[in-house]
Amino acid sequence: MADIIQMCPLRIEDDGTLFFEEDEGLEADSFKKSEKCKAAQIFRNQENHVLIVRPEDDADAMAAFESMTDEEMINEPGISLNIHIYQDTNLRGLPVAFSIKWNGETYIMQIVKDGSNMRVVFRPRDVPEFIPGEKSDMLFFKTPFLKADRQFYKFESSLEQGYFLAFERNERDRVTQLVIKRIDGIDESIKLHTSPLPRRKI
Repeated sequence: MADIIQMCPLRIEDDGTLFFEEDEGLEADSFKKSEKCKAAQIFRNQENHVLIVRPEDDADAMAAFESMTDEEMINEPGISLNIHIYQDTNLRGLPVAFSIKWNGETYIMQIVKDGSNMRVVFRPRDVPEFIPGEKSDMLFFKTPFLKADRQFYKFESSLEQGYFLAFERNERDRVTQLVIKRIDGIDESIKLHTSPLPRRKI
């Protein structure tokens, strides 16, 4: 029998093309952190609002979208996300994890299940080099929102198939929260994109 060559997702180009690389050291049904990492990225929804995380406010820090100017973003520590890319033996999209630094500590975005409810929180946690199994509460599969989309993406939870990161208006608190919800078909609320932090004006 011929040797099996593991081909792992490496990156998604702007035109939606998924590129792969060979990895002989990656075990089946597992994830391994790539050296590729997009640092200091801003997470935005389709309304161009910016995702802000303030872990000191709560043990399970929630995240919300707010309208911000470039000047406000430069002075806001809770918006700079690191996007960690993982290699995967199953071709389901580009596996990514999100982390943020707050007061010198790393917080990881993860999905918490409470019975039938699911929510998105940030908890203090190191970014693991290796994740066994086919699912993880901190990994999401990044794919283009539409086939030819060069700007917006959707992020499906690896923990629960069919559940995506989304933005949702909470009328009681009058904030737009980052949530995880089940989606069938096209839903504008899961239309998200990232961009580099604005440069400080000299």
